[in-house]
Amino acid sequence: MAARKRVAHVLGASRGGLRRHVRYIAEHPPIGYETLGVWGPADLAEYFAGLPFHNARAGAMFWPESQADLVHAHGFGAGLVALRRKRPPVVITAHTDLTTQGRTARSRVLRALARLSARRADRVIAVSRRAGSHFPGAVIVPPAVEPLGPARRPRADVRAELGTPADRVVVVTVARLHADKGLDLFVEAVDRSGAEGWICGDGPLRERIGRLADGTSVRLLGYRNDVADILGAADMFALPSVGEAYGIAVVEAIAAGLPVVVSDAGAMPEIADRAGIVVNPGDRGAFERAVSSLVGNDRERKALAVLARKRGGPDNEDLVRRVGLVYDEVTA
Repeated sequence: MAARKRVAHVLGASRGGLRRHVRYIAEHPPIGYETLGVWGPADLAEYFAGLPFHNARAGAMFWPESQADLVHAHGFGAGLVALRRKRPPVVITAHTDLTTQGRTARSRVLRALARLSARRADRVIAVSRRAGSHFPGAVIVPPAVEPLGPARRPRADVRAELGTPADRVVVVTVARLHADKGLDLFVEAVDRSGAEGWICGDGPLRERIGRLADGTSVRLLGYRNDVADILGAADMFALPSVGEAYGIAVVEAIAAGLPVVVSDAGAMPEIADRAGIVVNPGDRGAFERAVSSLVGNDRERKALAVLARKRGGPDNEDLVRRVGLVYDEVTA
């Protein structure tokens, strides 16, 4: 039997879906491969507990090149570091839409560096067609993440804990509290709809979103380790992102059987499919109307929920297999 090839995963500062994807693929490598280790900032050590984790400062990344058969860099900052030295093949996964997300969308220099990394890499994987549109020849493979699983507590118990009446329509979102997520639209739309809103997550805009939500029907629940329970106690999901590469939170909402209202960002329209309503990013009026229409229409919510349950979640084994095909190509 041929020896398995060793993969070094490299990432920079990260939250949410990117690090979840790295952990999943490091724990479940493609057939014929094994994880040599994960290299990243020190504050990720706890998150990657149980895996060989190496503290690596940006600009001083090191891994034993003689031991790695392949470097998989997650994000273009990590890709630049991986490409600096004598190396085995480098695959970069694009987890960002260059034109809509964060600092990259506001910086020509960062966009140019991302494109330079892509040209120098042996292969680029993108998590969605939107993210891959900037890189000719990119292979589109959605991120694989550990599924949430079913809710562990009854809907009534979760609502009782949060002081929410059993018959109150609840709109939930799960998101990093960042400008990319458009959560000011969420607060306004849910409050005006007459529903109760729950925001699960944390991030740099926590204080600002908290001030916007103060006095409204929307509550910030902070970071939760019981997201499956929260989704199970809600009636619908909404996320008005103005910048998104994929949309893992939407995948999880659909898998939980929730109808969704999302913006046309990242892969969210494809994820929602027939189980939700899609509006243009940043269109406050359209998002508000879509939220209000579902809040006020129990029959429509139930019909969309049926479609969501039929759609279910992604096939992680197939996604990992597709990553393995890229590995095979560059290590052949």
